[in-house]
Amino acid sequence: MKVLKAAACLIAALIIPLSFLAANRPCIALASTAESPQYPQKDGRIYARADTRNAYFCSEKNIEKALFAVPYTYCVEILVEDGDWYCVRYAQDVGEYRALTGYCRKEGLTIVDELPENLFLNYPVTVSFKSGSSDSSLPALGEITVTAAYYGVYYRGAAAYSYVSYGGEFGYVQGANDDYPLNDIPVEAPPEEQSAGDGGAKLATALIITGLAVAAVAALFFTGRRRRTKKPDFKG
Repeated sequence: MKVLKAAACLIAALIIPLSFLAANRPCIALASTAESPQYPQKDGRIYARADTRNAYFCSEKNIEKALFAVPYTYCVEILVEDGDWYCVRYAQDVGEYRALTGYCRKEGLTIVDELPENLFLNYPVTVSFKSGSSDSSLPALGEITVTAAYYGVYYRGAAAYSYVSYGGEFGYVQGANDDYPLNDIPVEAPPEEQSAGDGGAKLATALIITGLAVAAVAALFFTGRRRRTKKPDFKG
């Protein structure tokens, strides 16, 4: 029993090497205005897709408070529009995942009309911990492997870290873990182009109609003129 408690304490201590507070507090509610854009909604909710790999999820409206990059091609739920920022919710309370509320800059996000196959990335990663002891005569727990919920990558200089959750705790482990599967992004269909045959037929039809109209106007003109120039028939 003591060994299990020691293992739990070790995991909790090591899973947060760069400790940050999780973005769990709700956004400040802002009043909507009549001029606010009307976005497409799905079941009364608005979603935006990360179309770049640096659409960061932040605990505050400050890029310096970035926690992780929203996984590319996955979505956030927009709660409130606030200037250049969206107050958003990411992930759901499923398994090791917990929904987080925070902020994303509008840049890099695209409001979606059609929802992707997966709104949020569900990508558990394996995390291994190895306890160390300066005294080799003391028994050690050895290497411990757990499965954590992966949220996204965070870069500090040249080093990449993964923002993960395990046992209700949030923190970072080394490595980007960004080889996750991507959603398909719909490609807008180009406008239909008329074929040369269709264009030629339409042009010929227009010319025929125009010619008939000109002929009809000319016939009316000359018929009326002949009637005006006809000499009166005087009887003696």
